Amino acid sequence: GDEEDKAQAAGSEAERRGLKRQRDEKDEHGRAYYEFREEAYNSRSKSPPPPEEEPREGEEDETLVILDTYTSDLQFRASRDRYGGQPLFPEKFPGLWAGARSTHGVTKGRVCFEAKVTQYLPLKEGSPEVPLFRVGWSVDFSHSQLGEDEFSYGYDGRGLKVENGQFEEFGQSFGENDVIGCFADFEGPEAVELSFSKNGESLGPAFRIPKDSLGERALLPHVLCKGCAVELNFGQRDEPFGAVPEGFVFIHALPAQERVRTPLPPRSTQECEVLLMVGLPGSGKTQWAQKHSQENREKRYNILGTEAVLHQLRTRGPEVEELDAKSRDLLTQQAAQCLSKLVQIAPRSKRNFILDQCNVYNSGQRRKLLAFKGFSRKVVVIVPTEEDWKKRLELRKEAEGEDVPESVMLEMKANYSLPEKNDYLDEVVYGELGKEEAQPLVSRYKEEARKLLPPSEKRANRRNNRNKRNRQNRNRGQGY
Repeated sequence: GDEEDKAQAAGSEAERRGLKRQRDEKDEHGRAYYEFREEAYNSRSKSPPPPEEEPREGEEDETLVILDTYTSDLQFRASRDRYGGQPLFPEKFPGLWAGARSTHGVTKGRVCFEAKVTQYLPLKEGSPEVPLFRVGWSVDFSHSQLGEDEFSYGYDGRGLKVENGQFEEFGQSFGENDVIGCFADFEGPEAVELSFSKNGESLGPAFRIPKDSLGERALLPHVLCKGCAVELNFGQRDEPFGAVPEGFVFIHALPAQERVRTPLPPRSTQECEVLLMVGLPGSGKTQWAQKHSQENREKRYNILGTEAVLHQLRTRGPEVEELDAKSRDLLTQQAAQCLSKLVQIAPRSKRNFILDQCNVYNSGQRRKLLAFKGFSRKVVVIVPTEEDWKKRLELRKEAEGEDVPESVMLEMKANYSLPEKNDYLDEVVYGELGKEEAQPLVSRYKEEARKLLPPSEKRANRRNNRNKRNRQNRNRGQGY
């Protein structure tokens, strides 16, 4: 990326004005810095075409209860038969959680399924990460981080139960080779009772969900894993893994009409769309993406942004863990790198995506959109008024405890290009200021930044040297 240039550019600019540097650039850089570094690096790299998603064995049978690869995390790699899976990139990003739900849910009866932790995945030597598994039930549209939002109920391998983000001690800890039985009993008059067993031994009820709050929503089997592979028994196995209490039936054994199928995925990429957000840091891209996603729930947008990835790199528990500056910085760097990987593999999935990054480089816009061949491709440009933008940057600083480094901002402004409709771009939407007002503002930002940056020829030479170093570092295993 262009990080050294920018550090120097901003450093010399600050020195000219007699400003002290706020912090040592080497120690902590912050989110905008790492996002930008990935953008700058990737805007000049040729991305390989994404491999196709493995087709499932046998004919598509909509009555089968399997893991749903349409609503799962992008980083969840389902097994070929869709009765199990594991996180992608376990060695590069051992802390990354990956979750998936089943294709069908239930609203009545006494229903069960089993989950087995088949293997802990090999981690890099010296990695502090511990493999973990969480299993339970949730409703459609809830977050893939099981138990961390409403109507989502998980039993966690640390001997914890979790609902709506609240962790409490429950049962025993569990791990490799253990089998967890998950039971949902809808027969009670007032509440749905969720209980669990470990290796055939009952652990008793963990959750009671008032029926009037759950309403008509179906509960779906849900798994969430980090650093481990899991296998599920929805009833497709000849023999269950463990003993099943009397009166409970496996979800697979229920008559098809008693199960609730979640909506089917798009049949082809022609039915899918990708929205590429374009805008400077703090301009309001994430807010726009979240609002648009909420207003169009049936499209089930996957928002690919650093915030979302950061959330899935953290392991939550009963104690709220405050990260020190160095750990937070490391995590942010990982999130930015992981996001690049996810954006690379996204085009092989039939889903709707919002790429929530700055995307100010024309080369980056082009490279990303070309990968989504067959999708409907749109760009959403977010340019607020200068006054609004300053306010948002302040709010961003309050929330994240960091400024966008001046060097990063200058470089982004200097390279900001507003895309036009073309053969790889079907539509350009201006989400805030319209094109007529946005264009002169962007041109002014560009001009002002170019005056403050060193001459472009020198920048290009330094950038080429640095790209070479970046590649060498990546090959030595730094970054990815």
